Amino acid sequence: MKGLVFLLLASLLAGTAMATPVSKPPPIKSALVADEGLRESQRYLLEQLQAGRFDAVDTLLASLSLGQREFLLYQLLSDLQHIPATASLQYWVQTQSTKAPQWLVEGEVDGFLMQLPAYDFPAEARLLLTHWQQQNWQAQYRQALSNGSFEWKSVYNSRNPLLAQQQQALLQAIAQLPAGLLYKQAQALGKLNIFLPDNRLLSQLLLRTGEPSLFLMLWRQPVDDDSLVALKALSSLQQGDTASDLLIAATRNPKLKRPALKALSQLSPLPIKAQDFLLAELGNSQYGGLVASLLLEVDEPRLLVRLADELTRMERRPNISLLLAPDTGTTGTPPGL
Repeated sequence: MKGLVFLLLASLLAGTAMATPVSKPPPIKSALVADEGLRESQRYLLEQLQAGRFDAVDTLLASLSLGQREFLLYQLLSDLQHIPATASLQYWVQTQSTKAPQWLVEGEVDGFLMQLPAYDFPAEARLLLTHWQQQNWQAQYRQALSNGSFEWKSVYNSRNPLLAQQQQALLQAIAQLPAGLLYKQAQALGKLNIFLPDNRLLSQLLLRTGEPSLFLMLWRQPVDDDSLVALKALSSLQQGDTASDLLIAATRNPKLKRPALKALSQLSPLPIKAQDFLLAELGNSQYGGLVASLLLEVDEPRLLVRLADELTRMERRPNISLLLAPDTGTTGTPPGL
C-alpha cells in the first residue's frame, strides 16, 4: 500500500530550508583597577552595615583615598545581595546609587576610547536595589498564588510601566510552587482577556499544568519560541481527542500551521477526527503535499488505505498537479520546521 502512495507522490514533494546567521554585538572593553589589598577593611565595613552603623561606614570611607573608597564601595555593594534588606540599609544603598564615580580610567567602548569608572559603584547599587525589589515581589506573588488571592491583571495590563520586571518576579515565584497549586490559577487565567507582552507566562504555566484553555490563548498570541516549545510538548500533556482538538485549533494560526500539522500527524493512536482533518487538508493547494508526506509516516493501515483512495480520486480531477504541487509557502524558514 505504501508503494502505491509513494508512486502517486514521487514527483510532487520538495522542501527547502534557509538559515539566517545571528550577529553578536561587539564586546565592550573597560579597564579595571586591581584590588588594593583592602579586604580587612571590607569585612569591617560589611559588619557595620549589617549592624546598621551607617555613620561609622561613611566616616571610614571618607577617610580613605578616592581609589580606595570607590573600590570598597563597589565590593560592599556586591556583597550585600545576601543580606536582608532593611529599610535603613535600602536607604543607604539608594544614596550610593545617586553618586557619580570620580575615579576614571581609559577604556574602549565600540571601538572608541572613553573615560570610564574604574569601579562603577552607583550601577552596582542600582542592581542591588533591583535585586531586592525582585525578591520582595517574588515573596508577595508566591503568597498570593498559594492562597488563591493573586490578581493577574494587577501585573498584566498595558499601562503597567513595571510589567517586564514584575513578570520576571512572577515567573520565578511560579517556578517555586508545586503544580497542584497552579491548576486553579491556570484555569482562572484561561478565562481572562488580558494583555500579555510575550508568551513566557503561558508557556511556563502550560508546561506545569497542561491547561487546555491556556493552549487556546497561546494560539491567539504572536508566535515565538515559547509557542513552539508548548506546541511540541502538547502531546505529552494531553492525549486523545483533547490533544487532537488543540492541535487542529493551532492550525488556524498561519504561523503555527506547519508544526501543528506535523504534531497532529504524530499523535498515536491518531483520533478519527484528526484523520478526517488531515485527509481534508490534502486538497489544500499550499499544504496538501506536506500532509500527504506526513500521513505516509503514520503506522495505521486503514488510514493508508483512505490516503491512497483519496489521492487516487484527486489524481483524476482536473488541475491535480496544482492541488498537490510542492508547498513553497512564504519566503524564509517556517517556524518549527
